Amino acid sequence: MAAQPNLHAVRFDLEVTIARPVAAVFAYVTDVRNLPEWQDSAIEAEWIEPERRFRERRSFLGRTAETELEVIAFEPERRFDVKAVKGPVKFEIHHSFAADDGGTLLRVSAEAKTGGALRFAAAVAKSQVERQFRSDLDRLKRVLEGSDPAGV
Repeated sequence: MAAQPNLHAVRFDLEVTIARPVAAVFAYVTDVRNLPEWQDSAIEAEWIEPERRFRERRSFLGRTAETELEVIAFEPERRFDVKAVKGPVKFEIHHSFAADDGGTLLRVSAEAKTGGALRFAAAVAKSQVERQFRSDLDRLKRVLEGSDPAGV
């Protein structure tokens, strides 16, 4: 694929350690119906084809958008990677799960391609999206460790 000079990539890497077994964390994260419980911008999510394709609706910066995502890696208790195939922004999110002293180390890498007018706002958007992801991972930890009132 030829280089596309009008696209700007926004990328970040985060991690969180959750005091729950890898199997439990993987099962919860990969059940997309749980997204609204731990991701602030998620309104709803549902499988179109289990473990292959899902649809989500989110609210971000005062707007609501629907995105269809494809699962590009599903390795039980190891990897869960997705990419947006329909929606306002093209992005990929990679999740890796590893045992860590009786708990789970969850690493998340995200990359979005922004073009047109959005590329000028990419730096601002990156900090807001990264802050939101960090907050969502903190909430995931609280939910799975049982210290969030909305938790499982």
